[in-house]
Amino acid sequence: MQTDQELINKVKQDQDDQSLIEIINRHSGVYHSMVDKFLSGDSNNAERNTLLQDKEFTIYNSVMKYDSSRGAKFPTYLANEAKWKCLNTLTKKKKFRECPIDEVTKEPHEDDYLEVNQKSEVFSLFINFVEQEKDPRMKKIIDIRYNSCSNKVTPWRKVANSLGMSIQGVINIHNRCLSKFKKQSEDYV
Repeated sequence: MQTDQELINKVKQDQDDQSLIEIINRHSGVYHSMVDKFLSGDSNNAERNTLLQDKEFTIYNSVMKYDSSRGAKFPTYLANEAKWKCLNTLTKKKKFRECPIDEVTKEPHEDDYLEVNQKSEVFSLFINFVEQEKDPRMKKIIDIRYNSCSNKVTPWRKVANSLGMSIQGVINIHNRCLSKFKKQSEDYV
């Protein structure tokens, strides 16, 4: 019986199909166990089935990239490749969650309009409050933190770096601004 390294060398040098089939047969269990471990549960059935269908291709790629001089045995290397493939699949699934069409087309409820109006009024009050604030640092912090074009909040580190301040100092000034605003607008909200 040939060792994994001998079979891998035959696949790499001679493109030997029989050696590749032998490696796939030997190590399919490792691949299956890693996929089952990381993609268990009913919500991951589609992803698990896709990865199991790609088993031969993934093992072939692992054979071609495997370097025995790095000290890892092939089953360990294959397990790590399978693990990272599963984790990348899960990450993509989280980032690109599909939105069902009925969520997109449903009509907003009457209470949603009231909530949106209240939020917009509070936001306009907050903007007026910040414009009237005497501390220029507070204005700059609020402006940098919330007035980005991407509809996302700017991270504290970027706000602090742009003002040449510490992160905690920026957070403290921000929180002081929010506390002042809450005290001033308690009767409204």
